[in-house]
Amino acid sequence: MIRLGVCTKPENAELVGRLGFDFIEMSLAWLEDLSDEEYARQRDILKAAPIGAEACNGMLPGRVRVTGPDVDESVIRAYLEKAFSRAHEMGVKVVVFGSGAARGVPEGWPQDEAWRQIARYLTIAEEYCEKYDITVAIEPLRRAECNIMNLVTEGTLMSALLNLPHIGTLGDTHHMLCGHEPFSALTQAGRLLRHVHISHSMGDEGGRDFPAPGDDNDYDVIFEALKAGGYEGRVSIEAGCKDMAIDGAKAFEVLDALRKKYA
Repeated sequence: MIRLGVCTKPENAELVGRLGFDFIEMSLAWLEDLSDEEYARQRDILKAAPIGAEACNGMLPGRVRVTGPDVDESVIRAYLEKAFSRAHEMGVKVVVFGSGAARGVPEGWPQDEAWRQIARYLTIAEEYCEKYDITVAIEPLRRAECNIMNLVTEGTLMSALLNLPHIGTLGDTHHMLCGHEPFSALTQAGRLLRHVHISHSMGDEGGRDFPAPGDDNDYDVIFEALKAGGYEGRVSIEAGCKDMAIDGAKAFEVLDALRKKYA
């Protein structure tokens, strides 16, 4: 059965677990940037919680470039070693490669070269994935956030061409709706779909918040597409909320019913 999570920090893991969710998803760039002392404190907070951190988003900070003239493989490798070793110690199984500030193509830089650079970066990342038993899920981002790799079909194609065991794609329902991409792309991704982000999307202008009973998004069609593709992985809420306890409880009600319905 699909596992449900929330993108948040370890300090909220106890509450998220009490609401019924299976895991939290935290930021890898945030995790890597912590001092050793603060990292140990966050690790201990998570160990005491009823659920763990099975996923990380925010794979790269903007300073670790993967496209353009300033790419430095030694910087990339040093970052991935520290970040992945910490993530592994905290139980993370999937890392989301959105990172628009790191992968966005600089003005005047050839798009074809940028695609090759992203492929090279993911090939490097595969080494650390294998070492630390972590999967990378490429996150297509809406065009307002990034000027390359905007569709799930593009993430699927990149994963298929690389044909690396730990590299797959992600479907984020907000970015898909903003890009007018049909949810059938989730089905078509098949075994390459490694992670999903979900939210109540209000489009490019309205942003996103937690799903709630009776809101105007059709979550059934999303879960239908996931079932048709044989997906049984993780689905994380990635959105803002006003009150985690109230909004989280409503969201869990919606998503738990759907995962049971389409199990």
